[in-house]
Amino acid sequence: MSPTPIGGGNPGVEGYKGGMIGMAEAGIGGALDGIVAVDASGHVAGPYAGSLLGDLGCEVIKVELPGAGDPARGRDGYSPVFRVLNRNKKSLTLNLREPEGREVLHRLLERADILIESFRPGTRRDLGLDYEELRRLNPGLIHCSVTAFGQSGPYESRLGFESIGQAVSGMLSLLTDPADPKMGGFSITAHATGVFAAYGILAALAARSRTGAGQFVDASLLQASMGFIESHFAEFLNGGEAVTPKNFQRGRLFCLVAEDGRPLLVHLATHRRSWEALLRVIQRPDLLDDARFATYEDRAAHHDELAAILREAIGGASRAAWLERLGGEDLSYAPIYDAEEVFRDPQVRHLGLPREIHHPERGVTRLIGSSVNLSATPPRFARPAPLAGENTAEVLQDLGYDSEAIRGLRERGVI
Repeated sequence: MSPTPIGGGNPGVEGYKGGMIGMAEAGIGGALDGIVAVDASGHVAGPYAGSLLGDLGCEVIKVELPGAGDPARGRDGYSPVFRVLNRNKKSLTLNLREPEGREVLHRLLERADILIESFRPGTRRDLGLDYEELRRLNPGLIHCSVTAFGQSGPYESRLGFESIGQAVSGMLSLLTDPADPKMGGFSITAHATGVFAAYGILAALAARSRTGAGQFVDASLLQASMGFIESHFAEFLNGGEAVTPKNFQRGRLFCLVAEDGRPLLVHLATHRRSWEALLRVIQRPDLLDDARFATYEDRAAHHDELAAILREAIGGASRAAWLERLGGEDLSYAPIYDAEEVFRDPQVRHLGLPREIHHPERGVTRLIGSSVNLSATPPRFARPAPLAGENTAEVLQDLGYDSEAIRGLRERGVI
């Protein structure tokens, strides 16, 4: 399987080729051209927010520790996870524990539009990055702070990661059996927080265009996770039963395994014609007269019995055969793919995924990139993820540091 290079994508509106494109091919600016963001965040949420802004044309300067840089770089300094979370960024190495390092950052923030950081509130204040201080430095600055639990409260100083956000928000209880809890192999919380952080930053930019003033954007793993699953809280918050893995979509959602061991799912609509179509597929017209399944409410009440019938039926043929039969009816269904299968899917390939970006020293990175297509200012790959400190001299020169000053900062371990 060959990934699609930059420029691939599906045709949307007339004359528009969707998907991520390169600067030269675009011939037009990005939606955030001229906006500068300083990304001093780590882990996933903050860097993901920065990469989303970079896709839209924002100049993103990543601040990393001198030497090895961001721990997410891994042993070889350029791990796949680091590459996808830090596309479209420059790298400036800077030791913020040193007064000279903070001075450099402040000079940078005087000119910047956005700061993204993921320090705990107390650490941020110790580093001289309190919002009230920074707004005096640059009244138009939009300061986005990504934390585990927010800016105040009993958990303000607690350390938190993906797993903690999932657990405290209630998200994990929707994804696992509480009697035998297990974490999944993906980061919903951190990526959702990154999206909400970028959303808040874009809102603050829009407000600044009217008022001229920046503002503080508070994004936390806890609040973003709860917002992400808000619809699952709706029944509980309004007098109903809380959603659990055992009662979610009862009577509608069926995950099944075909004869060849390949999984698929059927999402059955609540109306009768969908039920009748499914019975034609599994060749069980006798169930039309079964009182247990006469209505959606009946099917929900007898979900386990219906699931057993469907499992027995689906176990009689291969997944490919069932997908073909299901495709002959107006039903909602899908194979449950593993990673390799995803990128063989014709719709995924039609969308131009995966895409490629090339670093002159580290070669090709395959990635998904932006998940939104814009017809007039399409997202783009302006640059691959940088090596640690790759752009330090360039950024400092833009701030007015000459070569002798840069050499001195390097010798003193500031950069």
